[in-house]
Amino acid sequence: MAPATRMKSEDRKVLILEAAIEEYGRSGMHATSTEVIAERAGVSQPYLFRLFGTKAGLIGAAIEHHTLKLRKTFREAAENRDPGTSPLEAMAMAYIGFMNDDVNSMRCQLHTWAAGSDPAIKDVAQRTYREIWQDIAALSGATADEVRDFMAQGMLLTVVAALDLTELYGDPLAVAKEF
Repeated sequence: MAPATRMKSEDRKVLILEAAIEEYGRSGMHATSTEVIAERAGVSQPYLFRLFGTKAGLIGAAIEHHTLKLRKTFREAAENRDPGTSPLEAMAMAYIGFMNDDVNSMRCQLHTWAAGSDPAIKDVAQRTYREIWQDIAALSGATADEVRDFMAQGMLLTVVAALDLTELYGDPLAVAKEF
């Protein structure tokens, strides 16, 4: 029998952030206890606090982690798009895939924006939203109006995913056109 290998600290941190995003998506940031997150990640609650300091620190780190994954998704879609596909089209399709892969991540995103006036997360919520907006503009070369439309459509698709409307109606783009 091979000896068990220890997980690297950075890998464990990612595991905790993924657990936090999953739980926040289910219950909201403030209703989710750090105990539940620690249990889901397979770590002790004191270890969680050693890494992140406070629940607000964990929330901020989870928002950052989610945003970095989303920004990477957009960047890869724009850079690796098929010939004849615009960057915005490629990013829209990648966003749908991102949502379909992890709907609780999208719910976490909605919780973040809904709680954006909370002093504990206001700065990180505003900054990460701005980073997403700026990335879309830079990657697509789109006009300000086109970026605004893209973000509005993205918000609609996020709500569609969060409400499980795709389970009722099917294709997210078809659902978005329905409204």
